[in-house]
Amino acid sequence: MIYRSLPSVKAEPALKSLGRALLVLASKHPREMVSSLLVCSPTCTSVAVTMWRAMLSEPPAVEKLLQELLRVLLNHSPQLESPFIKDWPRVLALAAARMLPEIFQLPLVLKEAEAIFPQLFLALLLQVSFTTKLTEQEVEIFWVEHQQGQLTPIRAAVQALKLLLCSVGLQRQMEAIQEQGGWDALLSAVTHLQGVQVVARVMRELPGALRAPIFHQLLELLSNSFCSWEMVAMVFLVEMLECVDLKQELRRVVKIFNTHLQSQSVGMQQLVLRGILQLSERQDTARKMLVFLPCIREQLQAADSDTRAMDLPILSNLLRLLEGDELSLTALGLASKLPALFSDESGTVRQLSIDLFLKTLSSVRGRAKRKLRKEVFRSLAPLYLHLHDEEESVVEASQKAFLGAARFLRWRRLEHLAETAQLWQIGECMVRTFPQPRTGSGPPCADPALFPLQLAKRKKSAARDYLGQSLLYLRSPQEPLRREAVRFIGLLGWHTTDEQQAEREDIYRGLYRVRHDPSPFVSSLALQTLKILEETRPPRPPRDSGQLFSRLRSAWRRWCSSHAGS
Repeated sequence: MIYRSLPSVKAEPALKSLGRALLVLASKHPREMVSSLLVCSPTCTSVAVTMWRAMLSEPPAVEKLLQELLRVLLNHSPQLESPFIKDWPRVLALAAARMLPEIFQLPLVLKEAEAIFPQLFLALLLQVSFTTKLTEQEVEIFWVEHQQGQLTPIRAAVQALKLLLCSVGLQRQMEAIQEQGGWDALLSAVTHLQGVQVVARVMRELPGALRAPIFHQLLELLSNSFCSWEMVAMVFLVEMLECVDLKQELRRVVKIFNTHLQSQSVGMQQLVLRGILQLSERQDTARKMLVFLPCIREQLQAADSDTRAMDLPILSNLLRLLEGDELSLTALGLASKLPALFSDESGTVRQLSIDLFLKTLSSVRGRAKRKLRKEVFRSLAPLYLHLHDEEESVVEASQKAFLGAARFLRWRRLEHLAETAQLWQIGECMVRTFPQPRTGSGPPCADPALFPLQLAKRKKSAARDYLGQSLLYLRSPQEPLRREAVRFIGLLGWHTTDEQQAEREDIYRGLYRVRHDPSPFVSSLALQTLKILEETRPPRPPRDSGQLFSRLRSAWRRWCSSHAGS
């Protein structure tokens, strides 16, 4: 009634009476007054501004009303199916953001705004985020009448945030955000989170007395599980981690990370992992991150490439903090999982997983070494093939890891070939030879007479592993890896015996499938390898089994010469 009748009231005594009435109502019923006036004027007309100023003319009412406005700003419940604006919380939150710039210059409001700056700043930032998600119906309800020159809902929210910063003496920060494109990024749903990052990075430069309360408020917001603003708040929190003292808050940060690491949102998981990675690199917080080790280790297989790219450095950092049996068992568990990541589509993941695998070789002690030996053997074929990876960083990592594996196995011949980068001979060595148990790579054979039989069984087992792994690489998106897989399979085929009929059939079937490979180099090499194997089909591998090596190399050189000009 006051809102409708105020424009027609001209007498000064009547206006003063209405002002006093508004002040009394605001002091006694702040919640009802805030929601009622926001419903009356979502776009904050001049009449509404007059009423807000009357209600904000004394300190007790100012404090109560600003607290209610904060509550409204943070209420982003889904809209209700109702024709009444009071039943649309997000519309009322938008109305509150639209109104705040009109009152920031009032002395009492400014004083209270400075006192609750962290809460008010984050509430407005979150409001900007939700304005990007408004439905058309919500915008229509808010925009009762389109007026020329009015700000759009999203721009009104950003404007409120800018004015808040300027009002509390942070104009330099407001301008820095502008220079870095932060305000423009906030306006788009596509780039919004990038804008939040820019704002957070600028706010990191605030004095500790302002920075710490903002960080504390972020923790308060994120402690409410499943809150609708969690993504924006987590982006801000992760950006601020490196500039805050976590002595008092680390326990809460760990709890929040533990909760949100279980999120179904891949984006949220990656944000949490970024935070854990930062803290795992800090001397004062690294050990507290060990609590995440089991979860991160288990999600390696199911995670996507971007998530794995953060999992692996964290695991590498945490591995350095372990000792004794715990270190040995953890390294052994990782060594069994990492080879599956060597063929990841991301070059970063391939490099990091190979680097971490090499670290596990020096971390295993005692009886676990014998179990690790099996995992190292299973890693040889993938590491050998990735010596031809398209990514130079992966090639370098593979060279170091392959040499480390050869040394771990005490395979002297293989170690020498790896050191001298004799790539052709490496494959031949893997297929034809085997490290001797008496060299210290394993327990000595109890009965020397049984050693040849034991060695033959181990070579056949290794050959089966080699074959299974290299057949998978025939489907690699990388042409060099498919090419090297064909060559290696050819070597394995040359050394199969009549007793290995199943393996021979797998070899022919695998090579036959790639005869139509998109790469003419791979398809030609596969056909030539098939022809050589079908011509020879030796019942036993001859002593001079280097013939296949020579013929394959000659075939490869002939093909290169014939296609040199193409």
